[in-house]
Amino acid sequence: MHYYKRNIGDYHKKAGRLSILQHGAYTLLIDACYDREVFPTMEDAIDWAWASSDAEVDAVKFVLKKFFVEEDGFYIQGRIQEDLDKYHANSLTNKRIAIEREKKKKQTKGKVKSTKREPTVNDKIDSSNEAPPNQEPLTNNQEPITKNQLSNTSAKANEPYEIFVYWKEVMNKNNSSQFTAKRMKAVKARLKDGYTVDAIKAAILGCSVTPHNNGTDPKGNGQRYDDLELICRYGEHVERFANNTNFVAKKDINSIGTDFSSPEDWYHE
Repeated sequence: MHYYKRNIGDYHKKAGRLSILQHGAYTLLIDACYDREVFPTMEDAIDWAWASSDAEVDAVKFVLKKFFVEEDGFYIQGRIQEDLDKYHANSLTNKRIAIEREKKKKQTKGKVKSTKREPTVNDKIDSSNEAPPNQEPLTNNQEPITKNQLSNTSAKANEPYEIFVYWKEVMNKNNSSQFTAKRMKAVKARLKDGYTVDAIKAAILGCSVTPHNNGTDPKGNGQRYDDLELICRYGEHVERFANNTNFVAKKDINSIGTDFSSPEDWYHE
């Protein structure tokens, strides 16, 4: 995400008493969070702000303590998280609209029939609009970037949030579940490893039908181990949970999550 709105009045209302050094550290951290679309650890924040002297490191630590909330070692800010969520949601909507538009174009193109009839020997040939024989064709050898190419690039960048939305739907998570930095880091790591979006979605579905993870195992006392970060923590997790989708094909859909035997070594947090 390379653009965000900066409310000067709101910023100075909340951060107007910072020193020049602290202002610099805070501004660099805000820009880095939007640009990377993830939140930092303490070490990340110091690195992102290029802090080298003791005074600069202290400024970064002060800003993190004052304006961020620590969660599992990552420093989260609600305003930035809200903006990122909206950005990803809008990207998904735009992707869906683009796909539907292209689908309609293909359907329309398939239905169009030519209304021109073949000329007969009695028809006059209209050459008024024909180009002279020596006229060079109008071509453009350097083709511009198409909308589809731009759409594909945007869709690629939005894959992690698409997976997060799918996880919320499958696991019946409410709106309080956020795409935290920890979850995003795990998802992006597996995508970087080469696992496809469909493979990770299959792993999510497989986790949802695994008794040990969905809370239906009698030995588990109802405890659930279905967090997105857990599913994507390792590539082996993705592969094992994805294999569990075989259960769905063997059982009636209404029995998902209630009538499966499980191995003894299911993953857990």
